[in-house]
Amino acid sequence: MKKALIFLHKWLGVVLALFFLMWFASGVVLYFVPFPSLTPVERLQALPPLQLPPGCCLTAEEAARRAGLRFSEARLGMAGADPVWRLLAHERQGAAAPHWRTLDARSGNLRPPLTDAQAAAVAEAFSGRRAQHAERLERDQWTVPQGLDPYRPLVKVALVGEDGLELYVSPDAAEVVRDTRRAERFWNWLGAVPHWIYPTVLRQFPAAWHHAVVWLSLPATLLALSGVVLGIWQLFLNRSRWIPYRKFWLRWHHIAGLAAGIFTLTWICSGLLSMNPFGVFSARGATADERLRWAGQPTEARLDPAEALRQANRQGVAARELELLHVAGQPWYRLQSAEGQLLVRAEMRDPGQAIAALPAATVQALLVALRPEAGAPTMRRIDSYDDLYYAREAADPNTRHTRPLPVWRADWTDGVAAFADPASARILLRSDASGRWQRVLYHGLHSLDFAPLLARPWLRHALVLGFSLLGIGLCATSCVIAWRALVPSRRRQASAAAAGALRPQRQSESAPAAHPARARKAL
Repeated sequence: MKKALIFLHKWLGVVLALFFLMWFASGVVLYFVPFPSLTPVERLQALPPLQLPPGCCLTAEEAARRAGLRFSEARLGMAGADPVWRLLAHERQGAAAPHWRTLDARSGNLRPPLTDAQAAAVAEAFSGRRAQHAERLERDQWTVPQGLDPYRPLVKVALVGEDGLELYVSPDAAEVVRDTRRAERFWNWLGAVPHWIYPTVLRQFPAAWHHAVVWLSLPATLLALSGVVLGIWQLFLNRSRWIPYRKFWLRWHHIAGLAAGIFTLTWICSGLLSMNPFGVFSARGATADERLRWAGQPTEARLDPAEALRQANRQGVAARELELLHVAGQPWYRLQSAEGQLLVRAEMRDPGQAIAALPAATVQALLVALRPEAGAPTMRRIDSYDDLYYAREAADPNTRHTRPLPVWRADWTDGVAAFADPASARILLRSDASGRWQRVLYHGLHSLDFAPLLARPWLRHALVLGFSLLGIGLCATSCVIAWRALVPSRRRQASAAAAGALRPQRQSESAPAAHPARARKAL
């Protein structure tokens, strides 16, 4: 049994040692430099303020009817000096995936996709810099995620500046959807790209990429597990000595494995679980039925968006975007700026008062109706993060948009919990029993984002960096041992070949010396 385990660990290590070293080293970089994205605060701060004269705009439904489109999301913003509706449109035959389209908010006319020059002008207005170069593409290394599919194709615009800023503009949506900078790109080549095995040539095929990562992580998990078992075996069951190896690299590999083996196993196993292999975890968002119950039977908005904007302006919110929402069958306008947001009911032509959040009774009724088959949930308003709903960087301004507080939490007896934000009228998170395991086995073990460590960022940073350095040391010894396991066999083969080539030569050299002896004996 032990010999078989040693054999398995050795040859898995020969194959995967470099992968482990890559994962540890790139993980340190990724921890401090995340993958490029356009954050909510960056986007909202760069948008121009909404400018809607009285009687300016059609509602989203009216504009969509005139353009012959169906939509599931609608946002009103500016395209230069013109107000436009951006609709996540669905083809009537249902064959194509939804795609963002831009409509003139005054006439409902469908606007043509931007040219490269027009996309460069959008990037210039967004950044306040002059464009140097524009290139149309379907995807590249920084735009491979599927979340950008409804915006494709994209125009990459390089802008003047020492930081090498590049913006990606969607010609169909007429807006910037991603930004990257030179330093960010450099560090991601050393961080996210190798850590996630994220080259464009593979990542552009999501299913193939998913299978590649899963089927690489499975034997890697087996390698780490076998190493932990062997290390414990030698430590407690070998009575002669705790460290049974005398050779330098084997000895230090064993010592490093004792120090780093457990969290190496937890990191590689939790990395595997990040891919949700074989569907072991449920989705963390609301189900399709729950989203329909939250929205209710849609009622068409009738309020002129310009009237809603005036309500927001009266309360000091200089809105840069208006979003159409449906909650409990009622249409609402959500007006957003980088600093705040307001809600205005939109089913009547006369504007009501803008409010900062949905009333508590409304949110509670929505949560009760969310899962009627599961009975009434217990509900409470939470003003601080808890075991499921939390933020890794609570001080980050973007947290106000991605993980706001306060929110309402509903818990059902079957273990399902849902979190609703009254300010944005959205369900932010939904978790069942498998989600609780995912919270610990993936998020907790892989990122060390447990509550005591999140409350002490310096300690979390120190642990992640310290464990990573130990892991790099372990993997460095693995690479040396793997190399030495391969090189001697090559040398033996070379020596055998050299010996075979020299044997006839030696025989021919010894023959002349034998003849005189035989001659003398004969004499």
